[in-house]
Amino acid sequence: MKFLIIFWGAFFIFFCAPFPILLYMLNEELAAEPRNSLAVSYGYLGFSLLIWGYVIIFFINKLFIKAFKEKNTIQSILQNGVPRDARIIDYKLLKYIPQKNMNLIEVRLSFPNRSNTVIEHKMMFHDAKPHEKRFEVGNTVKVLLNPKVSQEPFFILSDQKVGFNTSGMFLRIVFLVLLIAYVIGLYSYFYWRESFDFGWRFLTFMHPIIFSGVMSIMYVLVFQLIFGRFFKNTKEERILFSGRSAEADIISVSETGLTVNDQPQIMFQLSFKDFRGTEHITVYKKIVSRLNLSSVPKKGTVEIMYDENDPKKVMIPRGF
Repeated sequence: MKFLIIFWGAFFIFFCAPFPILLYMLNEELAAEPRNSLAVSYGYLGFSLLIWGYVIIFFINKLFIKAFKEKNTIQSILQNGVPRDARIIDYKLLKYIPQKNMNLIEVRLSFPNRSNTVIEHKMMFHDAKPHEKRFEVGNTVKVLLNPKVSQEPFFILSDQKVGFNTSGMFLRIVFLVLLIAYVIGLYSYFYWRESFDFGWRFLTFMHPIIFSGVMSIMYVLVFQLIFGRFFKNTKEERILFSGRSAEADIISVSETGLTVNDQPQIMFQLSFKDFRGTEHITVYKKIVSRLNLSSVPKKGTVEIMYDENDPKKVMIPRGF
């Protein structure tokens, strides 16, 4: 994950900042006359302001507003969460941090969800008291389920501490200040350099003021696509933490033709009865590793979780 953050951070810094300016400087012919009419130039100016406004608001939301909302959500769960006893069925030590005498661990928990259906879920966090051995396999810990079934996080440990990382918040502030300074500098420098008393009539689509903003928008869209679609499936997690279980008959299993990182997407056509006895036929799609294709069931039954309010929405909680 750190590699991905560094990679996309480097992508943003180079392709959204110096690259459009270098491309423009290498191909530029400094014109002492207006390049566009007054209406067109102000259209470009407005377009650029919309783009940069969106980019700045996006990062303010991601870096600050979302963090404050998550903190408030966790505080609300600590006060109003639904308590559950969770049994630890697997434990992994990922990293030991000697400076803080802290372990980064991953545990698999088993506990009843909002519908009292027993589920399993992995959780990764820092254990600040490793000497107590609270998270050994077989131990029981207290968890709190989020009373708002559609809101993340869906559960937390009952003794979870909430707060902001000082150095992390400082870096976020520095990044935002540098971004705003870059945008202001971009407008100021090129206006001083190219306006020639004609105002903003030097603007074109490939001008760094606009093209740099367009590249930033592309970065934002790629960021949302990758981290929103491939790294987290909130819909499935919502069903896992609030849905009901059922045995589904497998009608058919086939590949959709879509692959993600060379891993095929498998489509299951399933038939099952909900807790009211109503029969449903639905489709579920899942990305499966090629190494696990042989373990994908082709017939018989499979355990599923379904949304009580919309039984067509299902998931298969057990991995292949």
